[in-house]
Amino acid sequence: MEVVRDLAAATAPLVVSSDGDEWVLGRPDIGVYVDVPEPGAVFVQSLQSGESVAEATARASEVAGEPVDGEDFIAVLTDAGLLDLPTPPGAVTPPAAPVRGRQIRWIEGVSPHGAQRLFGRVAWTIYGLAALGSVAILFGRPDLRPTFESVWFLGDPVVSLLASVPIFIVIGATHEGWHWLAGRALGVPAVFRLSYRGVFLVFETDLTQIVTRPRRQRYGPFLAGMAIECCMLFAILLLRILYLASVVDLPAVVDRIFGALVYGLVFSIAWQWAAVFLRSDGYAILANALRCRNLYRVTWVTVKAHLFRLSDDEAAELADAHPRDRSVARWFGLVYVAGMIAMVWIALELNLPFLISMLTWLAGNLIGGAVQTRQFWESAAVATYVLITTFAPLALAIRERRLRRAGTLQ
Repeated sequence: MEVVRDLAAATAPLVVSSDGDEWVLGRPDIGVYVDVPEPGAVFVQSLQSGESVAEATARASEVAGEPVDGEDFIAVLTDAGLLDLPTPPGAVTPPAAPVRGRQIRWIEGVSPHGAQRLFGRVAWTIYGLAALGSVAILFGRPDLRPTFESVWFLGDPVVSLLASVPIFIVIGATHEGWHWLAGRALGVPAVFRLSYRGVFLVFETDLTQIVTRPRRQRYGPFLAGMAIECCMLFAILLLRILYLASVVDLPAVVDRIFGALVYGLVFSIAWQWAAVFLRSDGYAILANALRCRNLYRVTWVTVKAHLFRLSDDEAAELADAHPRDRSVARWFGLVYVAGMIAMVWIALELNLPFLISMLTWLAGNLIGGAVQTRQFWESAAVATYVLITTFAPLALAIRERRLRRAGTLQ
C-alpha cells in the first residue's frame, strides 16, 4: 500500500488531456509535456486514482489490445522528468525540476470566473463587430488611414519618438494582458516575459500549458490579443470621426496622438499575420488549425537539414517528430526561409542605415552639445532607446539559449 500511495502522490501533478485520438501528458509546474498513446494516459489515470501498477497495467493492456509494460512506462516518465519518485535509501537525490514562472499576486488575483466574462459569446460578438467596424472605417475614410508620418505627432521628430515609446508599450502590454486573461478564463496559467522575434524586441505571454485543452478551445487565447486591439482601434477611429465632424471637442494634439495609436494598432494586428515565421499569434492559429505539435522547432530542424549537417541529437529529434509536423514543415519551411530573408533584408537595408545615421547624429549632439541644454538630454534619451531596441534582442537570444540548455526555459 505504501508503494501505491507513493505512485498516487507522484502522478498527482500530472495533467492528462485528450483531443480526439490525441493524448497529452504534462507537468504544468515545470512546463514539460509529451504526447502519449491512449494506453499510457489510461495507465497514469489509474495510478492517480490509487490503483497499483499491476492494476493500471491491466487497464492499459485492455485498451491497447495487447500486453504493455507498466514498469517500463514509469521509467520513461521518470527519465522525462515527469515523475518524482521517492529516492531509495542511500541513493543520490536528483536535483528538483525547476518550477516554471513565478506567481504575481495581483495578477493571480483575477479569478477564472471573472476572466470568463471577457470571453463569452457576447464578448466575442463585440470583438467581431469591432474588427468589422474598424475595417469598414479604414476603407471608407482614407483620411483616417495610418501613415508613417502619424508617428511624428508632436512636430519635433525626437520628442515624438520618445513620446511614442509609452504608447507602444501600452499597446503591447494590453495585447499580452488579454492573452493572459483568455488563458485564465480557461484555467490555463501563463507566464509573462520580455522576449524577441528575430531582430525585434517584444512582450511575450507563454501559453504552453494550453496544450492540455482541446484544440477548439485554444483559438480564444490565441486571438485574444488582436481582439482587444480591434476594440481599441474601433473606439479611437470612432472618436476621430466625431472630432472631425465637430461633434466632440478635443485638443488638436489629442487627435494627433489618436493617429499615432491607430498606426501602432494597425501595425500590431498586421504584424501578427505577416510574421507567422516568427511564432506570432498568426503562427499559433495556423499550427493549431493544422493540428501540429511543435511545428516551429521541426521546421527549423528541417530547414537546417537541407542547408547544413544535423548533429546526431537533431537527426534523432527530426526522426522522432510527429508525422504531421514533418509533413507541414516541408512547405512551411519555405515560408520560414522567405520570412527570414525578408527580415535580414529589412535589417541591412533599412534598420542598419537608420541606426548608423541616427547614432552619428546623436554622437554629434552628445559630444558637441552642452549638458544643460534640452537637445543634449533628448539625444541621450533617444540614444538609450536606440541601443536598447537594437542590442536587447541579441542579449535575450543569448540568455534564452543558456536557459534552454539548463532546462529552465521551454
